[in-house]
Amino acid sequence: MTLSQSLDNDTGQHLFLGFEGTEWTASLQEWLHALRPGGLVLFRRNVVDTDQITALIREANAWAKKALGRPLVWAVDEEGGSVQRLAALLGPAPSALELAKAGDEALRSHVVHTARGLHRLGIHLNLAPVLDVVASSKDHFLKSRSLGHAFEEVARLGSLWIRCLQDHGVAATAKHFPGLGTARLDPHDQLPRVEAQAAAKARQDLIPFYRAVQTGVRAVMTSHAVYAFWDPDWPGTLSWKINRGLLRDRWHFQGVLLSDDLDMKAIGGRYEPETIVRHSLLATVDGFLVCQEAHSAEVFARALYDGIRRHRDLQEAHRRSLNRLQALTPSLF
Repeated sequence: MTLSQSLDNDTGQHLFLGFEGTEWTASLQEWLHALRPGGLVLFRRNVVDTDQITALIREANAWAKKALGRPLVWAVDEEGGSVQRLAALLGPAPSALELAKAGDEALRSHVVHTARGLHRLGIHLNLAPVLDVVASSKDHFLKSRSLGHAFEEVARLGSLWIRCLQDHGVAATAKHFPGLGTARLDPHDQLPRVEAQAAAKARQDLIPFYRAVQTGVRAVMTSHAVYAFWDPDWPGTLSWKINRGLLRDRWHFQGVLLSDDLDMKAIGGRYEPETIVRHSLLATVDGFLVCQEAHSAEVFARALYDGIRRHRDLQEAHRRSLNRLQALTPSLF
């Protein structure tokens, strides 16, 4: 895809893109005009101070209203600990594990502070909390990003986190469904595969996600791992059995399902864009995060457009997905 070509406005809504720079520039405007995304994801590389990020969001929103006829959804990973993009603006934050040890009131106070800060900046969607149940933070790649090792406690604290965000105007995201606690490889670098001997724990690790759905979480993020006892052929992000079969059909989740970043090597380094489009759309994934490479975003966007245009089953999946994406935005603006 070249920048002389543009996606149609509907197809672009599936895209949640990372970008370079800290200012609203002509080149960023041109790129966004071509890809026409539904949302933008902020990283530390985009943040200088409050005045700068507020101006960037304001200018991009004004452009989107005029050029796209719809708002942009702004998202950020603001978990605390090792994953906080806005520490320079909101102050340093404890990790999820530290908050779990500090107790309910500490967690509530911190999450409300974060929600108020995000809302003030114009950020609508927090890609948190992490609901993966991790036996040992020392041995697992998620480390202190997890709320702990006991699935019932992770479920309880995760639901509290979700309520605190959403009661203060910021949509929460339960991740990484159906759980990375049993995985041993980091999907940033490799494709984890969870074998049958871990099935019992993996089923327990579903409980925090089920509780999140019951709590009314607005978004869920997929896992880039293969769960051999559920679907031996496809990782969670591409799995009809896991996402549609379990999350949608059995649990009746009607919110937005987001992919984890498709630039991660577990997916982006293994599957062709056309394969990702087909399997994830049919698995009811609504929003595709492509956050690190502008070129990969352009390649994926073209595959998305071509797949929807050419295949009737993807057209139907696209239509249903748009309904879910569009249902998210009224409550955020």
